[in-house]
Amino acid sequence: MSVQAVQYILVGGALQGLCLAFLLATRKANPLANKLLAALILLISAQSVLVAFDTRAFFLAFPHLSKIGWLLPTLFAPFIYLFIQKLTAKRPRFKPLDGIHFIPFLVTLVYLLPYFLKSKAEKIAYLTDFELARKDDFGFLGQITLLLILLYLIFSLRELKKYRRKIENTFSEVEQIRLQWLRQFIYAVLGILFMSAVAFYAQKWGLPGLTIIYKYHLHYFGVVFLIYWVGYKTLSQPRIFLDKPAPKPPNLNPESVPVLITQTATEEPAIALPPATAINSKYQKSVLKPEDSQLYLDQLLEFMEQEKPYRQSNLTIQELADTMQIPKHHLSRVINERLGKNFYDFINQYRVAEAQLLLVNPKYRHLTNLAVAEEAGFNSKATFNAVFKKQTGQTPSEYVKNQAQTRLNLAD
Repeated sequence: MSVQAVQYILVGGALQGLCLAFLLATRKANPLANKLLAALILLISAQSVLVAFDTRAFFLAFPHLSKIGWLLPTLFAPFIYLFIQKLTAKRPRFKPLDGIHFIPFLVTLVYLLPYFLKSKAEKIAYLTDFELARKDDFGFLGQITLLLILLYLIFSLRELKKYRRKIENTFSEVEQIRLQWLRQFIYAVLGILFMSAVAFYAQKWGLPGLTIIYKYHLHYFGVVFLIYWVGYKTLSQPRIFLDKPAPKPPNLNPESVPVLITQTATEEPAIALPPATAINSKYQKSVLKPEDSQLYLDQLLEFMEQEKPYRQSNLTIQELADTMQIPKHHLSRVINERLGKNFYDFINQYRVAEAQLLLVNPKYRHLTNLAVAEEAGFNSKATFNAVFKKQTGQTPSEYVKNQAQTRLNLAD
């Protein structure tokens, strides 16, 4: 591969990045997160051009562009972190405290400012001294930038972990909003960061064989591809937290709630209630008397038995709380502490129990597994299979087969 081919690829990627940034900045859904990602793409596009023409001849012709490539990467990590934080926030907004993430950029700017203020002739004289310029290129600043990006990626993974807990306490169906692609994005950036570190130190120490990564900027090809991929995912990502009106109370249904069926058909099925757990620290300031907690628990279990709200595939804890006329934070506390579950697992235990009854009921034998899943409240077969396997230890097909074998054994 020639240097010129690398330049075409990186500059072409930068130009397309401008178009992608425009699309993101003008999209109405998730506006703050999209604008942050658009800003990140603009920065990376600018860096792509500088990387593409990272030669002595280029910077001698345009000396005022030298060392800009040292400054821009200090913004990459904060923008990645803030993008993830705002995309997963319930009420995303830019807070004054967010400005702290730009301190590394400001410190680097102050450090480089004396060089930026030099005249064209002074910069050319500096760049002409190849050994001095090369020594500075692989100095402490590049190493600190690599460490900064690593730390922010760890912070970003922590944000995604918090987000996962949040959605599992809010939604009964999380497959479409789990944002697995964001986790994959961070791991991919970690891989590119590792390649960047290899390229940096291979060039710095003159390691044979590995310097080709730096010479042709192979690690930066991954950056260009990754930006397009995450841009596409972000453009197709709907709003996650939406304010919905409270649903109308459903009509009473006299059927009893389906319960988790055990492996032995002769045993009486039941959904076991775990003992009350210690009070979670996040609820310590919430006033909920033990007798009120028990009352809410009784109301909740009765409502689940009579109304079967879990059949609504996109049920949220806010909708359930509004329908029952219970404060959402109290309902969440009852489910978390009294039942020892998050909202997602609580609702899906009822859905699995419903599916278990349908799967072995001759009346519903004509239904496919997908139809059974939808009847129980799941909105995809993949989610149904995963949750069913997690809660029962077997797939739906294995469950049907084992139940049939158990009935044959009892008949004998």
